[in-house]
Amino acid sequence: MSEKVNIIGAIRTPVGAIGGGLATLQARELATIAIKALLEKTEVDPARVDYTCMGWVMQDPRSPNLAKTAAEFAGVPSSSPGTTFHENCASGGAAIHSLARRILLDEIGLGVAGGVESMSNVARYLYTGRIRNQLYGDMTLVDGLFGALTDVNVGSGELMGLLTERLVERYDVSRDEQDEIAYRSHHNALAAWADGFFDDYVIPVEIPQRRGDPKIVAKDEGPRPITMDQLSGAKPYFKRDGGTITSLNASSLNDGAAVVLLASEERTAELGLEPIAELRSWHNVGVDREYMGEGAFKVVPPLMERAAVGFPDVDFFELNEAFAAVLGGAFHDLPDLDPDRTNQWGSGISLGHPVGCTGARQIVDMVHQLHRRGGRVGVTTRCVGGGIGSGEVVSLPS
Repeated sequence: MSEKVNIIGAIRTPVGAIGGGLATLQARELATIAIKALLEKTEVDPARVDYTCMGWVMQDPRSPNLAKTAAEFAGVPSSSPGTTFHENCASGGAAIHSLARRILLDEIGLGVAGGVESMSNVARYLYTGRIRNQLYGDMTLVDGLFGALTDVNVGSGELMGLLTERLVERYDVSRDEQDEIAYRSHHNALAAWADGFFDDYVIPVEIPQRRGDPKIVAKDEGPRPITMDQLSGAKPYFKRDGGTITSLNASSLNDGAAVVLLASEERTAELGLEPIAELRSWHNVGVDREYMGEGAFKVVPPLMERAAVGFPDVDFFELNEAFAAVLGGAFHDLPDLDPDRTNQWGSGISLGHPVGCTGARQIVDMVHQLHRRGGRVGVTTRCVGGGIGSGEVVSLPS
């Protein structure tokens, strides 16, 4: 039985803006592109993939059990099973956690795990029409995307941004702090792209056109040279009277896919594979749904304890910026969390937040950040609608 989970490969697509360069591709297509590129990059025969796990939040009937079908379209044999996960913003992480458990339990030796989202293609739903008293009359379509950004179990239903205004008050996070976090996010991401850190593992995606050559989407579409004047000039979006969260210090809506290839120690040796990292630990905690943003930082201490590391041992952190206020709350709650080691390549505000993909995207980016910036240990976490914190510790091979 394997005592560790090796990461053999880690790639992702660019993160596209909603309605942007990746918008014509369904979630299944994005997942297939990522899985195929991962197997090609690691030079692993698709026939050796024992299992595929993928996170996907905005699931709909066009791609039932996306993990299985996306892997098949990428060349994985039909005899290899797959499971699709829905854990809100932690879905990509949940898929990776599940595959890792299968490896540690000796159920499988090698598999693909990750996450995907095409928020550009979220369906609008008709919830009526199946019972007798709805045989006649007009019916209203409900926006599935807007619904996914709302916690219907808080009051009469509250948007995630309004929930986070509660976090702002609990942790006394100022508007200036939030705007500064958003500023750093964009400029850190732009600097990382300019320095070529993303170049060899963010895979260009070809977008077929009716006529002529396909268009190529090769870079994240979110990072931009935003100014503090622009940030401070934005009006509160969720709480118009006295609110602090704006459209500029919150994450965006996006499309993208990210995947890793995981293997047991035995399968790594058998196939002569070279690990690029180790998945040291993973963990979830529960928090009050009214303060769901707390999950991103309440998970940090128990997660690090599971990996037997302390704050001085961690080279880089990424706490997903669903909202800048979440990271602001983290700095207030965790005094040892160093801003100069946190979100150094950007996060949800700049890179984007394709919800089912984000957990996997964070892990993929962290693995490469450790390699490119001389680190050894990285921590990735995220808050989750409904009241969960989810995270991982990854390290370079010892």
